[in-house]
Amino acid sequence: MAKLSFDDISIKAVVTTAGDKKLKIEDEASKFSYDEKSLKRLKRSMGFESRYVLSDDSVCTSDLCLASAEKIFEGLDIGPESIDALIMVTQTPDYRAPSSAIIMQHRLGLTEDTIAYDINLGCSGFINGLFTAYSMINSGLGRVLLCVGDVASRFAYERDRNLTPLMGDAGSAVLIERGGGSRSYFLLRSDGSGYRHLIIPDGGCRRPFSKESLELRVSQDGSVRRDMDMYMNGAEIFNFTIKVVPTMFDELLEFAGMGKEDMDYFVLHQANRYILRNIAKRLGVSEDRLPMDTVSIYGNQNSASIPGTINAFLSDSYSNSSLRSIFAGFGIGLSWGACIVDTESIFAPGIFHYEKKERE
Repeated sequence: MAKLSFDDISIKAVVTTAGDKKLKIEDEASKFSYDEKSLKRLKRSMGFESRYVLSDDSVCTSDLCLASAEKIFEGLDIGPESIDALIMVTQTPDYRAPSSAIIMQHRLGLTEDTIAYDINLGCSGFINGLFTAYSMINSGLGRVLLCVGDVASRFAYERDRNLTPLMGDAGSAVLIERGGGSRSYFLLRSDGSGYRHLIIPDGGCRRPFSKESLELRVSQDGSVRRDMDMYMNGAEIFNFTIKVVPTMFDELLEFAGMGKEDMDYFVLHQANRYILRNIAKRLGVSEDRLPMDTVSIYGNQNSASIPGTINAFLSDSYSNSSLRSIFAGFGIGLSWGACIVDTESIFAPGIFHYEKKERE
């Protein structure tokens, strides 16, 4: 049973760096063959407004996370030698091998004693990464740097009218350490029977990249994609989300012996506004406690969407208040998870946009 709790572990900082280039849906409408009526409907229902992506194709997720981590070091006045482990949660690594986390260990100046490895997860990645960090500290480490994010705009082909308008680029860094925390609660689940509903078919060992991977295919809904791009069965993902997420909250709250009224915020993976509204309705939670604007302004930031929401819209609250929050992620795998965490005036500045440095 994947329900666990931890004592005396706390989140000390959350920083997010988003892409530097803003794309408005109106400027991309012709690329997706949206007419005026369709565009208006999608803006209202799905939250299609704008997204932030990287303007430089040479910049990777690790660069975004590195920028976020350096701001934590500066903001909290801590040195890289104080980090015991670095976890990198991403589906857009620098290379197929080696691990991006080990490269970041060197770039950040962390010691050779640092544990460093990648976790290949997306939508639920922040919860799984946070759980891993808490487990490491529970096992004896003092301080863990969790990096999460994706250059998600590179998942989808530029003419995929269902997926591409949602995808934004972001990388977050989260500092977790021993001491100062109340009891936290985690619930994690997975169901690989639905793995085909959100998948990049080609490029792995099961289906290696070939010239056929580059062939354009037009689906019945008018989307254009290749087999090297992300495919999403939107109806199946929606059905999965509405089925498992409300139940997940009920189970987690029962496990923790708490109620929805005990939570200050419900910070969810920002899949799209339609899904978020349906979850909020089923939970009976208002939008001021369950924010849902990240996807409309910054795009779906994949594993960075939960910390991205904190930095973009809840910075003042997390920086200056004692809060109890539910964080929840759900999607690719299929996988889902949630946690209840207390925070106490953490370092959580507003969201940053990437600026390339000369040394990079």
